[in-house]
Amino acid sequence: MTDSRFTLALKYYESGLPKEAWEAVREIITQPDPPLEALRLAAALRLEEQVYIDAVAFSNQTLARDPENVPALLTKAQALFQVGVPSDGETVMNAALALPGQHPAGWNNLGNVLDALGKPEHARQAFARALEEAPGFSIAHNNLGATLAAQGHYAAAAESYNKALTAESGNLAAMNNLGVALLEQGLTQEAGAVFDKLLAADPGNSDAASNGLYARLYADDDPAGARAAHSAWGKRQPAPPVQQEARRPGPLRVGYISPDFRRHSVSYFAVPLLEGHDPKAVEIFCYSDAARTDAVTARLQAVVHHWRDISGHSDSEIFQLIRGDGLDILVDLAGHTTGNRLGVFARRAAPVQVTAIGYPATTGLPAMDFRLCDAITDPAPTADAWASETLVRLPHLHCYDPLIEMPLPGPLPALTAGHITFGSFNKLAKLSPATVALWAGVLKAVPGARLIVKAKALADLDTRVRLAKAFGSHGVAPERFDLRGWMPGNKGHLDLYNRIDIALDTFPYNGTTTTCEALWMGVPVLSLCGRGHAARVGASLLGQAGLADWIVRQPDQFVPRAVRFAGDLPALAALRQELRVQVQTSSLCDKQGYARAVEAAYRVMTQRADSAQQ
Repeated sequence: MTDSRFTLALKYYESGLPKEAWEAVREIITQPDPPLEALRLAAALRLEEQVYIDAVAFSNQTLARDPENVPALLTKAQALFQVGVPSDGETVMNAALALPGQHPAGWNNLGNVLDALGKPEHARQAFARALEEAPGFSIAHNNLGATLAAQGHYAAAAESYNKALTAESGNLAAMNNLGVALLEQGLTQEAGAVFDKLLAADPGNSDAASNGLYARLYADDDPAGARAAHSAWGKRQPAPPVQQEARRPGPLRVGYISPDFRRHSVSYFAVPLLEGHDPKAVEIFCYSDAARTDAVTARLQAVVHHWRDISGHSDSEIFQLIRGDGLDILVDLAGHTTGNRLGVFARRAAPVQVTAIGYPATTGLPAMDFRLCDAITDPAPTADAWASETLVRLPHLHCYDPLIEMPLPGPLPALTAGHITFGSFNKLAKLSPATVALWAGVLKAVPGARLIVKAKALADLDTRVRLAKAFGSHGVAPERFDLRGWMPGNKGHLDLYNRIDIALDTFPYNGTTTTCEALWMGVPVLSLCGRGHAARVGASLLGQAGLADWIVRQPDQFVPRAVRFAGDLPALAALRQELRVQVQTSSLCDKQGYARAVEAAYRVMTQRADSAQQ
């Protein structure tokens, strides 16, 4: 009888029916002296169902009778990691792997544990061991690629993803990761081709769709084309009716949903908004989908009324949670960036839905009602045709908070270096061919000038060589530029500003956080203003900071403007010492004023929604 019940439980498990498998195996493990295979299956099922305490308990029962049972050790290790004791999980995993025999799946799991523990070098060794034992282990190739990418080794990561696809052409996760790795290296066209291929294989893949839309923003300054592509995606999404519900009396109930409520570029602008809100005017709900948390997360939790951790939950589950909270307004802070929850907005989770801060273009989603911008990033009436949402123009696009204590700006480097040093800390995907051409023109026009480019993707030698060749094709010798990869911690990163006199903005995708950070460190930014939102953010930020003269309206004016600023060292030196105070006292750091403007915009939105219902 026991054998037949176990066979049934195993059949359910292998058929992807864990609840039915659990019901079947539970009858067996409640009997005296249950078979080891039933205990192992019970542990695996509880691990899958995220009942981690049970997974540990059933594993311990197995190990009490068979201390060298590798599957039980591995299940216990994973469960210990999930319940927040990763060091114990690592110890148990190592005990399993010290036993005779090959265990590539175990090494792969250990790699995941070590990666999550912040030990990437050890994780890479574990994945390498898994692949040594099983060279065709596609999942391990993909995991190794993810670990490499997290450290900025995108070229090496792409190689791992390609190996994963060679081993298993249907590994869609590896294909998506390959596209992201190519994009991060600045290989925009190649990345777009990968996302197109993935969508052809899996038309409903939301990650590939969003990544493809996001990638095109780096390629060209074509807001009309971007609108068409985003709207084509949006037409494939559900279009539920607006909720016909009476609004509750009292403060507006506003929810913010983001995967980036942590130290992330979005938080430099989300934190001052959330901290600046008037608690009597707005009751704040935060829906955090952050994979990890930090001091910024804690800072936000301290100021909002309601904090919801939605990580690991489906769009449908999150939709039900938000509907239960009875919001007036739901605000998206991600757009089509990684970890977005546009699927929740597509279901119409709130009567008024808004996108803001996290994405420099329209979402294309029919159920997204409004998008926050300003008159610089999205000038009327032209830009209205480039958005599927109704544009709501604030007095200013952003409010910035540096989040950490930053050192004071040092003296102008050129005074001791004997030459001007330009620089950029933007991600490499933003260094388009147009950007490289502009910067090369600046270097050739300013005798003796140098350029420092720091980007995470420059950790790879192959990527540095490719960028050096791009500058070389414009006649710029290698000794004129310094290419640097990712730097751990803040000190080395911030100290590098003391070597830069003037920052150069990217085009057609301007910097945002990098621009604000440079200004805070006393480094003015020269920015070319284009047509679309992504190409006009620099103009908006510089205008707020009182640096209108640093905004270039035409490409042929960029080099002459750089030459003029580089030729006036006394003015640069004076600006360097004054710039932080100038930024601090500008609208760019006025969190109260910014929050009042956003709250006023929210009231207008709800009034429009109320009028539409009448």
